[in-house]
Amino acid sequence: MIRPLTGNIKCFVEEVRDTMILGRCKHGYHGGYPAGFLERAETSIQLFNDDCFNIFPKIPDKSINLVLCDLPYGTTDCSWDKILPFKELWEQYNRMIVENGAVILTASQPFTTALINSNPKNFRYELIWYKTKASGFLNANKMPNKSHENILIFYKKRPVYNPQKYQIDPKFQRKGKSSKKNYSKLFNVRGPKSETYQYLDLGQRHPDSVLCFPSESGKGIHPTQKPTALMNFLIRSYSNVGDTILDNCMGSGTTGVACVKTDRNFIGVEKEEEYFDLANRRIEIAKKVRRLKALPSIFSEKEKTDE
Repeated sequence: MIRPLTGNIKCFVEEVRDTMILGRCKHGYHGGYPAGFLERAETSIQLFNDDCFNIFPKIPDKSINLVLCDLPYGTTDCSWDKILPFKELWEQYNRMIVENGAVILTASQPFTTALINSNPKNFRYELIWYKTKASGFLNANKMPNKSHENILIFYKKRPVYNPQKYQIDPKFQRKGKSSKKNYSKLFNVRGPKSETYQYLDLGQRHPDSVLCFPSESGKGIHPTQKPTALMNFLIRSYSNVGDTILDNCMGSGTTGVACVKTDRNFIGVEKEEEYFDLANRRIEIAKKVRRLKALPSIFSEKEKTDE
């Protein structure tokens, strides 16, 4: 359905199911569309309140770009904290994931070792999530508190990787000159000709293997809830806009919220009805917020042209 808007700006809002595209045009913009033209197709969200092994057969082969899941670790007495059968799980992951897709699973020892050993052929490396709130205080007199969890990266072929660079403090940036003599020890691109290379450190650094994201404030919605910012980071790093992400143990829906925020499609499965309802509400709120964030760009432009 197309609904033209009147005024000094020619805009359109096209809504097809959950898809919304916003645009604005102003006289004098080059190429018909303005600088900063916003075009956002809302993500496709599919949520299932069921056992993930009942849902897997409904997901087509090679249709998932990234699996990002916080599996049960089997380290508590909670009814939902039961380790899934690894053999059947990997059979389904391997069937659903695209050839260059990554499977990213969070873990904590001793579950970490068991998970790596369940698929050593495709295990590539681990990241460490440094938590701002440690756990395990009941055993504080027996062992150190746990302030980290593992993030395990599995894949067959090299997957999408978009390094999420971070900005360092300006006082640590470098600038100056380096001689060709120094560079020639590493490579030679100009033969014997002596040259001087200038460089400017922009202060951006590639991410390290230790990721520091604050734990969710308070007790969180789910006992093992991960920060939305952490999921945002992983989704942006290992997938592209428009890709489809699967979380087959979505808990309170943090991965789904992150997919909405980063314009990815999402398939989420949660067996526990209580957490499924919470996840559904959180994702719906995220979708509404995502829509509203697009609106000021239209009205602010209209205010300028009406002056």
